[in-house]
Amino acid sequence: MARPIKQPRKRADSRSRGSWIRRKNVNIDQAKLDRVREILGASSETEAIDQALSLLLLREELIEGVGKIAGTRGVTNFFEDDREP
Repeated sequence: MARPIKQPRKRADSRSRGSWIRRKNVNIDQAKLDRVREILGASSETEAIDQALSLLLLREELIEGVGKIAGTRGVTNFFEDDREP
């Protein structure tokens, strides 16, 4: 008899709709993870990774929002020649 397919758990605290918790196995630089965990004050490695990903997504939203404002002449772009790292 075939086993039923498990549905992923939905995040209760997610800001975005359609966010799912999935188990992942990754190779990651432990020193970086330790430093990120310390910086964010995360209680676990999973929490550190989740917070770091959320911050990256927020950064993208902010960049997009500033770009929209800049197009209205509401903001002067002093960094026009700067490149993303």
